[in-house]
Amino acid sequence: MVIKFALFLTAILAGGHALPKPYVERDMSMFFEHVNPEARIVGGHAAPNGAHPHMGALTNGANVRSYLCGSSILSRRTILTAAHCIVAVLNGNTLSSSFRVTVGTNRWNSGGVMHAFQRHFIHPNYNSALITNDLGMLHTSTNINFNNLVRAININYDFVGERVNVRVAGWGRIRAGGAISTNLLQLNTATIDGNRCVQNVRTVAANLGIWAPPVIPSIEICTFHSRNHGTCNGDSGSPLVRTDRGQQIGVVSWGLPCALGAPDVYVRLSAFRGWVQGNTLT
Repeated sequence: MVIKFALFLTAILAGGHALPKPYVERDMSMFFEHVNPEARIVGGHAAPNGAHPHMGALTNGANVRSYLCGSSILSRRTILTAAHCIVAVLNGNTLSSSFRVTVGTNRWNSGGVMHAFQRHFIHPNYNSALITNDLGMLHTSTNINFNNLVRAININYDFVGERVNVRVAGWGRIRAGGAISTNLLQLNTATIDGNRCVQNVRTVAANLGIWAPPVIPSIEICTFHSRNHGTCNGDSGSPLVRTDRGQQIGVVSWGLPCALGAPDVYVRLSAFRGWVQGNTLT
């Protein structure tokens, strides 16, 4: 978070009134606070053991493992996450040999069962410059064994409007500026109207003097809790879940810098039913 915040302040002080740069020159890292190992759920609380059996922790590293992103289990061989989480560990079109998912634990760096990957998929229309269609899928090399702590989650493909109660989980900070937690944290929040999200993101970005990707309500869902909650409410790739049905409706994609009062943006899974179902191993 220190590095991210420093970059963020530099952008405000040095580029607030500059002419927009071409997309290829922009540093998009500030919108992926969820990938920064020091930027996690703000204002959440510890998740009970077994409360999120569908969660998977994506890590990378041969000798020293580093946490990268969250993910969800869709089947015994299928993991769903954000496209930019996979792009981060690609060399050409080959996954890092030490890229793994750990399931069945509330601690990303201990316990549970670790699985390697056999194949990956990135949505063909993923646009890294605008952070759209930010979906990725991974097939594990071996079957994931289901039990009380490990279970696939069902996806709800209904279009979700505003004021739907949802929950997101991820690993990391208990509060902004607090110590990094290795325990799984969760945050209850609610969806907001798409047009309101578009306007709120524009307003916050303008007030901060920064450029922000456009929000597209037809393919993205937004949530908002409060200024001190939720703007880093879950690692990239983690599932957004309806609390009333326990079904996944979104994937954490991007957000403005942590806890600054802007909505969080998720991939809207109802817009990608064919792609998700077509790449899921049953």
